Amino acid sequence: MTRALPGWLAGRRWLQITLGVLAALIVGVGICEALGWPFLVGPVQRKLAETLDRKVEFAADEANPRVRIGLLGSVRVRAARIEIGAPSWSSEPHTFLAEDAALKLRYRDLWRMSRGAPLRIESLTARRFDGRIERLEDGRASWQFGDEPKTQEQAGKDPSLPAFGTLRVDDGSLKLRDAILPASVDATFSLTDSSDPGGGAASAGAASAASGAASAGRRASAALRVGTELAASAASAAERAGVGRDADAPRAAAAAASAPGGLQVSATGTYRKLPLKVELRTSGVLALVDDPSGAPAQPVYINATVGGAHLTFDGSARDPLHLSDLAGRFSLSGPSLAAAGDPLGLTLPTTPAFTTRGALRKDGQVWNALFERADIGTSRLEGAFRYDPTREVPLLSGRLGGSRLLLADLGPAIGGAPRPGPAGVAPAREGGASRPGKVIPDRPFDLPSLRAMNANVLVDIGHLDLGTDKLDPLRPLRAHLTLAGGVLHISDIVARTGQGQLTGAVGLDGRGAKARYDADLRLQGVRLEQWLNLARNGQPYITGRLNAQAKVTGQGRSAAEILAGLDGGLRIQLRNATLSHLVMEAGGLDIAQAIGLLVKGDKPLRISCNVGDFAIKDGVMRPNIFVVATEDSTMWVDGTLSLSTEALDLRGVVAPKDFSPLTIRTPIHVRGTLGDPAVSVEAGRLAGKAGAAALLALLHPLAALLPFIDTGSREEAREADQECQALAKRGGAPLPSAQAEAKGR
Repeated sequence: MTRALPGWLAGRRWLQITLGVLAALIVGVGICEALGWPFLVGPVQRKLAETLDRKVEFAADEANPRVRIGLLGSVRVRAARIEIGAPSWSSEPHTFLAEDAALKLRYRDLWRMSRGAPLRIESLTARRFDGRIERLEDGRASWQFGDEPKTQEQAGKDPSLPAFGTLRVDDGSLKLRDAILPASVDATFSLTDSSDPGGGAASAGAASAASGAASAGRRASAALRVGTELAASAASAAERAGVGRDADAPRAAAAAASAPGGLQVSATGTYRKLPLKVELRTSGVLALVDDPSGAPAQPVYINATVGGAHLTFDGSARDPLHLSDLAGRFSLSGPSLAAAGDPLGLTLPTTPAFTTRGALRKDGQVWNALFERADIGTSRLEGAFRYDPTREVPLLSGRLGGSRLLLADLGPAIGGAPRPGPAGVAPAREGGASRPGKVIPDRPFDLPSLRAMNANVLVDIGHLDLGTDKLDPLRPLRAHLTLAGGVLHISDIVARTGQGQLTGAVGLDGRGAKARYDADLRLQGVRLEQWLNLARNGQPYITGRLNAQAKVTGQGRSAAEILAGLDGGLRIQLRNATLSHLVMEAGGLDIAQAIGLLVKGDKPLRISCNVGDFAIKDGVMRPNIFVVATEDSTMWVDGTLSLSTEALDLRGVVAPKDFSPLTIRTPIHVRGTLGDPAVSVEAGRLAGKAGAAALLALLHPLAALLPFIDTGSREEAREADQECQALAKRGGAPLPSAQAEAKGR
């Protein structure tokens, strides 16, 4: 018993010693934490430098003579100056430099970063902050920390910037140089949390702004849900009554502008080689990057100009820096739709100046936009679209509608010249625009842009103006546009005009150096007197229902090149048709009857049979047969039209069926170009008749009229009718029925 007591006392003594040592350690650690571990400043710098593979420096100054470090629970540094150096390949003096700064890094974030995850900074506050962000063409970036630089492919998959739990900066500057985007941006900013203690009024203002932002965001989201559902189904027009029109959004923007805290950014530079100027304001900066899903919606106001496009946005976002869960109202304008698409890498057509407004939402990386109104030149459009850049090839899907589209507003997009600007201002011309005096556009297609994006869009236009008062508009026009792998298809084309219908499909394959074009279009039952605005004193020159089919293929770098090598055919046929008597007599150069018709008035001639069959080879169109037979005459047309040079060489011959005392039976020639046609008569045959008239005039003045008297060969006319009927039967063209002909009479 006496021997056991010293052992018990010895064990107790060791326990006391152990507890004493632990207590001393705890007290020592507490004292060191309170003093800021001054003797560990150097080792912590070296350890962080080793982990980040960068120079790390903590410095003091007269105002802050000590560097304080905390190690319990996280790494915390408070210093007059905290610097994280630039990578070895960079010429910048540093990556991050913070003055009067406090930095907090969690151990688990450092461990994850060492395993390849992006750096996460739990907290950073600074009076002044300067950031120098760089990315090279090979994918190496200054925000990638560690000793394993990423390749371009890896960088493209994980381009994340450092994440922040809390970030507050009184006076900040940022320099971004990205060779992959490319971008060169210089920005100044301030980041202060409007919910700081002591800022009761600010907090109340921020709460009110956040509430307004949330309401605006919900309204915009509801509008966009409707819009994107319509974009996905493309079945009907979007409900626009009150869509996204909420006074909360402007109030949210006003709150963001007036709140003492939040994010204030002003940036200038270039983005995708386009000049850039951006202003961004928010009223709060909580959970900026780390986990925006749990953060409240922050009011956001953006005013940006990139290239020629100008954007304003009033709404909200959970992460203002990365625009996560963005929702709100926008307005967008610019000199061309192409200027609006360039900053986003979107392939949009070159158009006249435009303005548009609507609602916008961003879900993850996917953008949804509802365009309530888009004015492009004189066109009035609307639509709902979804843009998904996360796919291997970005996809644009949705629906394009509108009350009016003027084809001339898309002239530059299809290779034509831009619409003229205001008086005294010459329109901007792009390289390769249409040549003066030419009709067919020869501006080169932007084939690489066809391969940069895929698309699936339904088109429903109420009124398509063809840009000329000689042709009736298409009302309505519906089609399905798809773009996949550089191949553009416009299929299921259905358009109404002149009580008839246009159907078919066109395609443009842009995968090669030259675009391959194909088209199969049909006109069915189009009333010419309504489709063509060709009349004299209210009397149309031609009436009837037109059926036509064009099936062609070609290839080239522009519309002119494609037409220059076009192959295929064109077939036209009229039913229940009439032709102006005056036109027919003038075509036969029957002066006497033409004068008579001018005096007593024109009357229509029923077209008993007609057929037009044109072959197109290597860009030259020539009629296999083009015959029009009326009760008065039969007319043939032959010759060529070069789609390459636009040269005309057409010849028309008319055989009258009646007797005319004064006719010049000589062929008519149409030469020149499409832009400048020239009409003449065949000089040889006319000179012969004039010479005979001069000889007979020596005998008697009245005899001079004899060479111009044409008895009208009924047999020749009958044979022409039979030939027309036979050609129509051989070509498979439907002939007028007896009942239809009876009605025609």
